[in-house]
Amino acid sequence: MVRRLPDPALKNPFKHRLNLSTLQILELVIGAVTLLPLRLLVLVIVWPLVWLTVILPTIGCSVGSTMAPWPRMFITTVTRFGVRVILWLFGFLWVRTKGKRASYKDIPVNVVGPHTMPFDGFFTGGVIFGSMLICHEVEESFFLRPILIATDGISVNRSSADTRAKVTEQVNEFLRNPNRRTHLMAFPEGTCGNGKALFCFRRGAFLPGAPVQPITLNSEGAPQLAIWTYDSFGAVVGCLLQLCRLYTPLEIQFLDPYFPSEAEKKDPMLYANNVQAVMARTLGLPHTQHTGDDGVLAYKALSLGLDSGVATIELGLVKPALGLNLDALKEQLVRYAKFNTTKNGSLTLEEMADYLAWPEDSHVEALFREYDTGKHDALTYRDFLFGLVDMARVVPDQDALQSSAFEIMSRDSDTIKVEGVRALFEKGGINISADDARDLIGRWMELTKEETPSGVTRDAFYDVMRNNPEYLVFVQWIQHGMHSFPVPIETAAEDEPDKRKRR
Repeated sequence: MVRRLPDPALKNPFKHRLNLSTLQILELVIGAVTLLPLRLLVLVIVWPLVWLTVILPTIGCSVGSTMAPWPRMFITTVTRFGVRVILWLFGFLWVRTKGKRASYKDIPVNVVGPHTMPFDGFFTGGVIFGSMLICHEVEESFFLRPILIATDGISVNRSSADTRAKVTEQVNEFLRNPNRRTHLMAFPEGTCGNGKALFCFRRGAFLPGAPVQPITLNSEGAPQLAIWTYDSFGAVVGCLLQLCRLYTPLEIQFLDPYFPSEAEKKDPMLYANNVQAVMARTLGLPHTQHTGDDGVLAYKALSLGLDSGVATIELGLVKPALGLNLDALKEQLVRYAKFNTTKNGSLTLEEMADYLAWPEDSHVEALFREYDTGKHDALTYRDFLFGLVDMARVVPDQDALQSSAFEIMSRDSDTIKVEGVRALFEKGGINISADDARDLIGRWMELTKEETPSGVTRDAFYDVMRNNPEYLVFVQWIQHGMHSFPVPIETAAEDEPDKRKRR
């Protein structure tokens, strides 16, 4: 059996809802009438001017290319000034700093968190300037690309198969550059969350094994209006609300430099996790192993009518145990949503039975109990995934099982018919009605969108079995004359069928 893992300290770091007091709402209403028009006007004037001033010297340059000193200095000066004006317009009238920033010569890498909103990049650009380690998508940004060029930023293509080697090479090259005049800065979470936890750090900034200085961003209890994450009211609404607020406090704290041990130098993920824990303690926040892929699944869950928290399963911890990639996790989330007709994230035995339309209730109940390791009489998406992985191990020879089952049910024809389904169940000593068999065939045809009126074809049947492994387990039980899980699931795949015992 795949080992079940503890639940995360925070269920969903990608969901943000405002809970404002009457006074805070009144402040926003007054700001919408007084501050918003003026600030929008200034922003519309300042932003294009800054961008045009910055882009002209970078024409013909690409990310990673070397710029002459004078355009670099000009761009960085204009950028810092422009960003500081934009921060002022959004209510960050002054930013308090705590601690001391180490020299870029001594501690070349800064890691910043938590990453919650679009302004985070402005904080680093306008207040604690540095070269950014950012995702490849930003390099394609029409507005941010010139700044990335001017600051010697490093772009990371997360979808590339050799990302780790490329990032290590790029970071090492940056650190060895004798003309380097800034720190390398990164938001190691890699995506925006709700600020209630620090989630899994990506290892990019830690790959070279160089010392890092952690930097924390703290709004000192002020309402987080502009949080931009997978389940929030969006960047545009958040920015408009932020423009309506007169003043938002912000503290940037420079923690003591972190020098990696030999073990951490050899294991960048261990290094990243330990730095994450230090920053979380300073902020008074939990640290979890959620990743950006959890956010992607949360967004997918919303599109399926589920709460985003249903799909946030702490993939940094769970994914290695499951062995499923993001596409497979999305596919299973779609299946889970079809099972869970109430869309409440708690799949019941009745819902599983209705979806599968399997005539033998004892089989469905036995399978459900194996999934429900917490004995809650309901399955979370996480339980569902672990159960699926277990099922795959219980049925080692799927092709042979599918083939033999089809031969029994097709009865020397090209399709599965009602009498064939009844014959399969009779082989296991189970009598089912023609209506039950007809319902099962109908469900299989729905699952494959089968249009053959005469029955389920071989290809359609194989497709159903491949995408719905629960049926494979049921068929195996029938062929071996069993009505429930015979032995603990962790040993089922190892024992010979004739040695299994009923509970």
